[in-house]
Amino acid sequence: MSYIPPHKRHSKDPNRASPVPVSLVTKFKNNHDFKSTNDKFNRVTCSENFISKWLIVGSNGIKDELPASVDLVPFSSDSAECRNGERPLVLMNNDFNKASEQEERAQWLLIAEKVEEDLVLAYERDKTSIEENQHVLRLVARFGKILLYKRKPGPLAEIFSKKNLNKMFSTDVPTSNLQHIMSNVVPNHGFSIDLTKETYTVKVSHNTRPTETINCKCTLKEDGRLSMYKAELNVVRHLVVDMSCIDKSVDMRLMLAAKRKMTALTEKEISDIKELLDSATVDPNVKGGLRWPFGKASSGDGYRIFEVCHVRATIYKNQTLRLRVRETDRFNERTGTGAVKREVTLILKDVNTKLQEQNIERSRVLEMLRDAFGTIWDFMHCDTSRA
Repeated sequence: MSYIPPHKRHSKDPNRASPVPVSLVTKFKNNHDFKSTNDKFNRVTCSENFISKWLIVGSNGIKDELPASVDLVPFSSDSAECRNGERPLVLMNNDFNKASEQEERAQWLLIAEKVEEDLVLAYERDKTSIEENQHVLRLVARFGKILLYKRKPGPLAEIFSKKNLNKMFSTDVPTSNLQHIMSNVVPNHGFSIDLTKETYTVKVSHNTRPTETINCKCTLKEDGRLSMYKAELNVVRHLVVDMSCIDKSVDMRLMLAAKRKMTALTEKEISDIKELLDSATVDPNVKGGLRWPFGKASSGDGYRIFEVCHVRATIYKNQTLRLRVRETDRFNERTGTGAVKREVTLILKDVNTKLQEQNIERSRVLEMLRDAFGTIWDFMHCDTSRA
């Protein structure tokens, strides 16, 4: 019989789990103004006033619908998941009338005007909820690729519209873009290293709340066991603007989300989660870097490992921004899939702070966004032919 790695095995314990702890129910009820989506690929929590947009950005302008100048082509990266036996699709520009760099940059800065109203609205709508729940807002720009999956089978010509496509944002950044960022953008924008860290994130869910995830942030102790230093609920998204940058090798996502700390875990809850973490063994030869003995990836009280991720991160900072560059080795227990990715996230610290101030002038908001998108342009502007 061939060996099956422990983290790929599934417990068949027939015993029913005990009810969810009362304190956990209370914490979830306090967050009643959130809605979750849950499938075997993603777990996402959004506010009731969640705003979502998808823009097609090119040298010829910013479009809300798929223009005739783009094609849908299969995406060949090994990090992309197949669904229903088919590889994802990406947008490719078939218009070879390239604009100059100055014209491209001018078009790019117009995005600030496109997102300004929605961004201000997102801050204003959810202000009360954020204050009452003591959430921490964060505005970020993520780089990667927008992957598209057909909602129904059929020729591409028949599904060429947004309504016929499911969209997913992959955070994997090509090596050429990462080299451009490290060699050019970091020194040119005055970034310096703030800290480096190596952590493990173990995502845990309870069987009575399958759409909620507890993110257990861990470091390694001297004996090689995990030590949890922070527990958070999955973030709440308030705004997501995805931008398919058809003239570039990467796309971008602008996201406003709130981090939710779990500060009132009972001793019993901590004990149940700690039991799961203590049974993990570090193993660099398995996806996610952690494995569990057979049947130990779940507890008798209903907690189960949902996903594990080994992270090596370097954080850079300048006066107004933070930059997180990290390598992630992730394994999803439910889908049995994993991937190693290089991820780049720009944290718009100064813009986020200013937008939470009272009565900020709209002209000032637009000015800040233009400055931010000017910096983001430098991240995007990578000549891959020279990389």
